[in-house]
Amino acid sequence: MTPQDRLRISIMSARYLDALEREDDSELTKLWELAANDLALIEAFNSIDAGLVEEQEAQEQARLKSTLEATLENYLPSAEIAEAPSGPISVADVANELFRHTPDRLTAESHSLNDRLRKATQPLPMNLSLSKLIAWAEAIFGTAAPEYWKAFQQAAIKLESRRSAEVEYQLAARAEQRPKEGS
Repeated sequence: MTPQDRLRISIMSARYLDALEREDDSELTKLWELAANDLALIEAFNSIDAGLVEEQEAQEQARLKSTLEATLENYLPSAEIAEAPSGPISVADVANELFRHTPDRLTAESHSLNDRLRKATQPLPMNLSLSKLIAWAEAIFGTAAPEYWKAFQQAAIKLESRRSAEVEYQLAARAEQRPKEGS
């Protein structure tokens, strides 16, 4: 494909996207008529359509997930949405665990901090002693009662154990590849 062809397809693609955004059916019809005998232009238009569909589906999935999570949190605050673990455990993961399984006698300040931490995306450092965890967390998030940080550490250990067990279970549960009979 020559540079002139690429430029022409880029310009036509921009016109196509603009017509889609404006919902200009007459312009879209003209553009598809121009593309009728141009395979590269048809591919460009189809690629734009596929990208827009993918984007709409992702937005709809995110909206549905958000609605479901808000509904569950509102009507079943102790419910847990199980998702496949991805990446290291975050501060928010641990704070959400504490929200669902709150230990007795946490102060109002601890509950307030926990609510803020439910939005924190920082990965939790691994293998921190309680004193190192407190030093790390308070440097980033502010002070809290030692009981809160102890509960936080215990929730982190519980989450790590659960994730490890889930990974091991998934590995063990994989179907064994058996040879076909007669092979």
